[in-house]
This record gives sequence, structure tokens and C-alpha cells, in this order.
Amino acid sequence: MRLIELEPQFLRLQTGPVYAHVASIQEADGISFLCPKCFKANGGNVGTHSVLCWFEGRVPDDLSPKPGRWNPKGTGFDDLSFVPGLQTRSVQLFGGCTAHFHITNGEVTEA
Repeated sequence: MRLIELEPQFLRLQTGPVYAHVASIQEADGISFLCPKCFKANGGNVGTHSVLCWFEGRVPDDLSPKPGRWNPKGTGFDDLSFVPGLQTRSVQLFGGCTAHFHITNGEVTEA
């Protein structure tokens, strides 16, 4: 499925755990979007939780969710990829639905 289907929003850290929505990847410290596994299981956004991914080197390592940090490549939602960096390429949730997936060129695929 395409990332854009999951209602993504770029985020900029304000203070502590407080963040604001921003318009572009250039000003973002991370991204939130609906969980692709639960979106598929629920047939849409009703009852589907969000996933928050902080970008590598942009937020303190002790800020939740942790420990993962992702290295974004692209200009926006349509071509966003999480590429290998210091920490990880895939997104894996521990607990809850245990989703595990990749984001490559704006496409979300199961890992």
C-alpha cells in the first residue's frame, strides 16, 4: 500500500514529548502515520492506531518511542524511503499488533 493512504504527517519536535505538524520533510524531525497492518485488518482508519518514527540524529535518543531512529530519503510522502543508517531500515513494533514493515519509495510493504 502507499504511505499516503495511511494519513501521514511530518512532525517537528517542540519541547520534550511535544511536537507540531509541519509541511515538509526538510523541516521535520519525524513522521506519524496509521499502522499499515491494522489499517489492512480494520479495512481503514477506524480502530487503527498511529505509528511515530523519529528521524536519526534529529531528536534525543531517550525520547519515546525508542530505541529506533530512521534515516529518511526522499522529498515527501510519495517517495519517502527509510534507508540503512546507524540504527535501522525496517519499522518493527514490539507489543500490541507487532507490525513489521519497510517504507521504500512511498510504498509500505511487510517485512
